[in-house]
Amino acid sequence: MRTPGEFFAAFEEAARVDPEAATQPNAVFKFVLSGENGGTWVLNLKRGASSPFVSTGDGPSEDASIHVTSDDWVALTTGEMNPMRAFMSGKVRVDGDLKLAVNLPNVVNMVEGYGIGTRGPISAAAARVRGALSAIRRKRPAIDPTPPIISGALPWVGAGRELVRDPTQFFTDCRERHGDTFVVDAFGYRLLCLFSPLGVRNLWRLPEQDASKALADLTLLSHKLPIELFEGRRTLPHDLFARDDVEAYLDHLYRAVDVELSALGESGSLELFAFTKRLAHRMGLASWGGMGGASDEQLAALSAHFEQLDASESFVHPHRALIAAATRKRRERRAMRAIEAVFAEMLQERRGSASVDERDLFSRICASWDDVPSPAREIGIARDVIVVQMGSQSNLFAAMAWTVIFALRHPSIIEQILSEGDGVLDAFSHESIRMSQRSIVLRRVVTPIEVADETQSYRVQPGTLVATMLSVTNQSAADGLDQFNEMNYRGSAFVRASELPARELVTTYGHGKHTCPAHRFSTAAIRHSVGELFRRYELSAEFDTPRPLPRQIGGVARADRPCNVRYVARSQRQT
Repeated sequence: MRTPGEFFAAFEEAARVDPEAATQPNAVFKFVLSGENGGTWVLNLKRGASSPFVSTGDGPSEDASIHVTSDDWVALTTGEMNPMRAFMSGKVRVDGDLKLAVNLPNVVNMVEGYGIGTRGPISAAAARVRGALSAIRRKRPAIDPTPPIISGALPWVGAGRELVRDPTQFFTDCRERHGDTFVVDAFGYRLLCLFSPLGVRNLWRLPEQDASKALADLTLLSHKLPIELFEGRRTLPHDLFARDDVEAYLDHLYRAVDVELSALGESGSLELFAFTKRLAHRMGLASWGGMGGASDEQLAALSAHFEQLDASESFVHPHRALIAAATRKRRERRAMRAIEAVFAEMLQERRGSASVDERDLFSRICASWDDVPSPAREIGIARDVIVVQMGSQSNLFAAMAWTVIFALRHPSIIEQILSEGDGVLDAFSHESIRMSQRSIVLRRVVTPIEVADETQSYRVQPGTLVATMLSVTNQSAADGLDQFNEMNYRGSAFVRASELPARELVTTYGHGKHTCPAHRFSTAAIRHSVGELFRRYELSAEFDTPRPLPRQIGGVARADRPCNVRYVARSQRQT
């Protein structure tokens, strides 16, 4: 049987042969392996580092430390254990910068004879069967003291059927029966649900290294998306949304809005969510996908592939995640490969083009892959764009649509847009999002923690998902919040925060370190696109009062019915 020491010795040799590839992560990793043949190894993979790359015991100050048993490390590096599932199950713990963990497959795969995620089809199928059986038998993580538990008669499914039927009503009913703190066992997961002021505040304040939002998101996303999409990513959404980046994408945003609105013509009808989804795809792909000059045919093809791959469908239609799992994500992988092919062709056309702006966001994504040969470079760039596009656009279109819907219900805002400008939409769009939020806030416990509500402090074991749901707290935290009122916001600030027992009970884009990185982009996109729509057209609703889709668990709600509107150009009315 192989030992961890053999791997690290082999890595040192591989790194000496190709130091440029070895130091691509630009980080120091510390591996703390417990059990027989365990020990501590430090990999100095900072750019410019030279041999020895590997040391035992103490070394340079690490950027991330990885804790795992020696047996599990061997299983990971020989392809017998899925790395993402190992993280999500708590078998691997990362202290420090969690984002660096996505580089581990690239590090391990440098070494001949080793590789993360390299199992053959027979062993992979056997592992899936073993995983399914163990999931049914698995003991739930302990919570001490144990709050009331909501489960069901079926093992593994638990309370899942009731939960996915109408999550908001499910949690509301559970609160009425069991109080503000309770446990839900569903689909193999254990959720510690917190809805009291102190409980919700403490959830938001949990340190990422102890209870991870990133791993919780990955837990849900991995049910729909191919796991390889997340491995080795070099650009993530928050990397492109620094304050200095706003001007870079606003120009793309303005042009995308102009193209889509000009295509509408003088009059006609449209379905709001379909229209805003197409607009969001154009805005995003123009900003960081290098598709500013995309034709309608190119955009339609890419949009269709993104629809197949859309991870938000796991939240909007939970049963589709089960279908994806049952089919081993074949459709999703086909869509991912199709998008990769589009970007490979586009990157070929960009080579040597004098019109390429090396300062734009897409060029930045491309530059991060300059040290990688084809075709891995093109695949890596495409997958970075996929992750950024889905992470930033999956809910933006729904937020745009609801802002239009609420504006049609409150036409005075339209008059304000025409007389005062787009700025009035900031408060209005935040209130629209507050009312249509269906996000479930999750943290995956990776090391034993304590979290308290007003009456108890709970000792929570790894593997637990600590949760609350915005559609419940956003509309119940104070009197009158179950009704739309644009005066609840001044700009992006919730003005009634002093009335709340905890300000975290109401949110649109998150709080503190967990504020959505695309907040400023989304606000600017809604302000300009909705403002421009009402400046150019008079709209009339052809729908009754739409409501948020009941079964949705996560993100900004989709509507429970088509939202068709008629539009007529204001210039035509004037003539």
